[in-house]
Amino acid sequence: MKVGEWMTRQPVSIEPGTPVADVYRLMRETGFEGLPVTRDGFLVGVVTPWDVLKTVMERSPEAGATVSALLVGDPVSVGEDELLEAAAFLLHRHDFDFLPVLDRNDRVIGVITKNDLFRAFVAMMGLESPGTRIALLVPDRVGQLAAITAIVQRHGIGIASIATLPPRQARANVVLRVQTTEAKALVDDLMTAGFRVTEVSQVWA
Repeated sequence: MKVGEWMTRQPVSIEPGTPVADVYRLMRETGFEGLPVTRDGFLVGVVTPWDVLKTVMERSPEAGATVSALLVGDPVSVGEDELLEAAAFLLHRHDFDFLPVLDRNDRVIGVITKNDLFRAFVAMMGLESPGTRIALLVPDRVGQLAAITAIVQRHGIGIASIATLPPRQARANVVLRVQTTEAKALVDDLMTAGFRVTEVSQVWA
């Protein structure tokens, strides 16, 4: 999935000459965790509530102070064609709440927020429809996922999602979500095949 498929389009942006007081008022009224700062559509920075607070507390700006006093060079951004995982990594690495999204001409066309990532996660995990979640501990060996999906296929059940976590103590955690609420026979076959089922639960939208 690409950033452009999940970003929030037509974001509210501000210009370097926007008064700090107006930025504060806008953030308070909308609840935005930050705003891209643009000049002629091109990104020149971002402003967060923390930036505004620091300016008020540390610099004691005069009335009419503008956003230009807050800007830091080289703002972090992401392209609309980049993988969603790249945006998630940058948000996590920098502890950001949002990233400006640029088009192929480097113009700001949206923002990708943590909430956008949550929406994508819900869709990826198939959580919007009834199903059964099966958690397994499987040996960290080649071919294990293929063996699991083959068992599911024999039962004629669709797979809504399958996720893996990093191996721990030479075993990998696998979370399988199947498109049925009647999964006892499938679970029994998984255990017969030697897979350790640690949890079975049903989740509805």
